[in-house]
Amino acid sequence: MRTSKTTIIDAPADIVFLWLDDDERLRRWVPNIVEDETLVETPEKVGSTFRQTFLERGRKMELLGEITAYSENERMRVYMSGDMFNLDVDYALKALSPEQTQLRQTTAITLNGAFKLLTPLMLFLSKLGGSDAQAKAHAKLKQLVEAEFREG
Repeated sequence: MRTSKTTIIDAPADIVFLWLDDDERLRRWVPNIVEDETLVETPEKVGSTFRQTFLERGRKMELLGEITAYSENERMRVYMSGDMFNLDVDYALKALSPEQTQLRQTTAITLNGAFKLLTPLMLFLSKLGGSDAQAKAHAKLKQLVEAEFREG
């Protein structure tokens, strides 16, 4: 299953990128994240690994991740794996002006094991779009980035 979300943020690309690359900032806009730990950090960032823990419906869920592409202020791609599913998340930034950035997030989700049987149901539920977590996360990110930019 693949999703994509594009958001225009009224701030320069370098400030937007900070909110993708900085663990403390990330925890402020990614829903349900309770832990974010760097395991290995490489000088070029690609190959760096991390562990994130999320709280979903009262249960902790752990994902192990690796940065698979990194171009400062332009792109970051991460691959995360867990017991139930794997995520391939690609963030691409495009400076529209010195003070405006387009952020495009493309996410591919693959279910693991017996959860693969739920793929048709997951596709159907995502089409209903009652609760778009990606849109909510982008709205929060936009609000936080723009506030930081305005404050200087």
